Parts: sequence; structure tokens; C-alpha cells
Amino acid sequence: MVQMEARRFATRCDTTIATVERTDSLRELSRLIGSLNLPYSVMDDFTARDALQRVKLKVEDRARELIQEQLQHFVRAEDTQREKMLRTILDSWGNLTGPLSHLRTWAQSRLTVAKQS
Repeated sequence: MVQMEARRFATRCDTTIATVERTDSLRELSRLIGSLNLPYSVMDDFTARDALQRVKLKVEDRARELIQEQLQHFVRAEDTQREKMLRTILDSWGNLTGPLSHLRTWAQSRLTVAKQS
């Protein structure tokens, strides 16, 4: 019974990974990672824990990609548009909560480097 539940959870994680690959907003990534919880009945199952870890890594990788894209657009923007773009970027980074909150610091350091370019 536990094995079947673990496989079901792993399948759900695989579906979430497919969704993460298509996601283009940090808000949606935070929602996806926040909505996926390991059921108590399969907490000790390696397959389920591994599946959850794969989702977390994929979400973090996708968030980093989106942040990099935002910063590339910022660097390429005209000086007149930079301030507006910066407000939009910082507002977007406000969605980096929960398991993704550590990316705010990383993104801020990348922004500092981008501003100096």
C-alpha cells in the first residue's frame, strides 16, 4: 500500500516538474513548490522523498533562469526604462518565499553586478 502511494506521489511530482518547465513567473513557481507536500504515509519512502527533492531542485533551477532573464532584459534596457523595469523586477522577487526565499540574496547580488555593467 505504501509503495503504491509513493509511486502515486512520484507521478504527481513528475507532472509538477513538467509544469515547472513551462512556468514563466516566480509567483507561479512559489505557488507550485508551496502546494507540494510529502504525505505523512510515505515520509519514510525513498522514492517519494527523492521525487520531492527533484521537484525542489527543478523549481530552484527554473527560478534562477527566470531571474537571469530578468537581469539580461534590465541590462539591455534603455536608461529611461531601467527604473520602471527595476521596480517590476523587485516586485517579482517579492514572490520568492518559503523554499525559494534564499534566492532573493542571490538575485540581489546579481542585480548589483548588472547595475555596474
